[in-house]
Amino acid sequence: MSSLPVREKKAQIWERDELDWYVEPTEATEALLRVERFVDAVWDPACGGGNICNTFDARGFIVRGTDIVRRIDGKPWWKGELDFYSATHTKAPNIVCNPPFFRAKGAEAFIRKALTLATGKVAMFLDVRFIAGAERANGLFADHPPHRIWIVTPRVSCPPGSYLAAGNKAGNGSSDWCWLVWDQTAPRPAFPQLGWLRKEAT
Repeated sequence: MSSLPVREKKAQIWERDELDWYVEPTEATEALLRVERFVDAVWDPACGGGNICNTFDARGFIVRGTDIVRRIDGKPWWKGELDFYSATHTKAPNIVCNPPFFRAKGAEAFIRKALTLATGKVAMFLDVRFIAGAERANGLFADHPPHRIWIVTPRVSCPPGSYLAAGNKAGNGSSDWCWLVWDQTAPRPAFPQLGWLRKEAT
């Protein structure tokens, strides 16, 4: 009986960031913009170093970015430090962000808050594992089924912001990622549309 060749696993494992600041690559947002149309301004309430804001800004959108702490300088779209859970109104019709996954109330509470504020689209960048499990199936997704789920492929790396700020480079990722999109202007979906955001051919 022949044995299968063993492939070396090269994914980088990092210590958990205290504020759940993990940086999605620009290409993940660029991929989202190839399949989703956003009307009017966009707000990232967990903007971190600004990858999402910079990508939308480069496409000519009105952009507003906030975060619980300031990690960015010299950007006109930066609108100050803000704890998103304390926000009483939206800074833009569309909310697009990579939410804190574990910290405090977690990504689910962040999504629920965004859905009470946004009047356009809510797009959240999340670990694919977020869409699995009975608790969310019978809770968040029963209350607020997303209109579309976009799987990002190939897998991207989302290292801690502090790791990148120290001059390091993102390597191979250890998780799969997706965009969940809710459209507040559209009827409630019976089932989400599922698609794949494939890398553009070069």
